[in-house]
Amino acid sequence: MTPAAQPPLGDCQLCRTRRRLFRHKSLRDGLVRNLCGSCHGSATATEERGGAVDFDQALTHGQDDDLLSWLRGDL
Repeated sequence: MTPAAQPPLGDCQLCRTRRRLFRHKSLRDGLVRNLCGSCHGSATATEERGGAVDFDQALTHGQDDDLLSWLRGDL
């Protein structure tokens, strides 16, 4: 039996920390981001609540209220 391959190491696209990365495909804009486990869970939960994952997503694919909510950290 061979051990399962571990996710690659790299810099998370949200927190910029060097960790094991997982692919997160956004439901909102379809972009794939390489995120650490913690940020992956946070991004998924944020999108489920209707929020934007990062500033670029809020600015490009959101309404004014989405951007304001992201800047205030409401979601």
